[in-house]
Amino acid sequence: MSEIGTKVIWIIGGSGGIGSNLAKRMLDAGWKVIISARNQETLDLVSHGNSIESLIVDATNAEQVQEKAKEINERYGSIDAVVNSVGSIFLRPLHATSHDQFMETINQNLVTSFNVIRATAKIMMRGKGGRIVLFSSAAASLGMPNHAAISAAKAGVEGLARAAASDYAKRGIQVNVISPGLVDTPLSSHLLTSDQSRKISEDMHPVGSIGNPDDIASVAEWLVTSAPDWMTGDVIPVDGGLTNLK
Repeated sequence: MSEIGTKVIWIIGGSGGIGSNLAKRMLDAGWKVIISARNQETLDLVSHGNSIESLIVDATNAEQVQEKAKEINERYGSIDAVVNSVGSIFLRPLHATSHDQFMETINQNLVTSFNVIRATAKIMMRGKGGRIVLFSSAAASLGMPNHAAISAAKAGVEGLARAAASDYAKRGIQVNVISPGLVDTPLSSHLLTSDQSRKISEDMHPVGSIGNPDDIASVAEWLVTSAPDWMTGDVIPVDGGLTNLK
């Protein structure tokens, strides 16, 4: 069991750039932090030398997510917040995207969010409620070339979040979404391989730069720890003005 009064957060995709920053922030805030990913080696890089616990899980596997959620609840008595930062970036014109590539993008981004909500909302309803944070993308709102698969997946995440927020609004569970622009993480490194490609990406954002992981993690921390209970079903752009500015 966690210490009396200590809240528990589960971060799926906790070894990624945003997830690992959030894990450290939540640890500093006094929470019990559990991170999950498919690779133990990458989890160890985040959890080594501190009190962050790691659990291997494939978030596309509904049974695994259910089992790990149950394990965390049995061990610590609650899951007070869950953040799904699992995702992918696949860029290709629609006509050049295979069915398998499209479905993999849907699985990594939309299906993982469904699995996470389904597993943790049941636990939160039996407890004192909780906070659920998902990740979309500016591409869900903007028509952008080469973004058909990821745009569809992330738009699905936003619709899923609004429906879930409605399902659980009276059960003390808030479901919100962060919608980033391009963030400098290992996931996006293939888009930033040259000075020219980085400059193109920076110029795409009105502020003239791409984001850093802690820009996004700080908003996720706020949604988990400080956002008002009256806030649910919202999509928050954190994208250097990409969505709302010209």
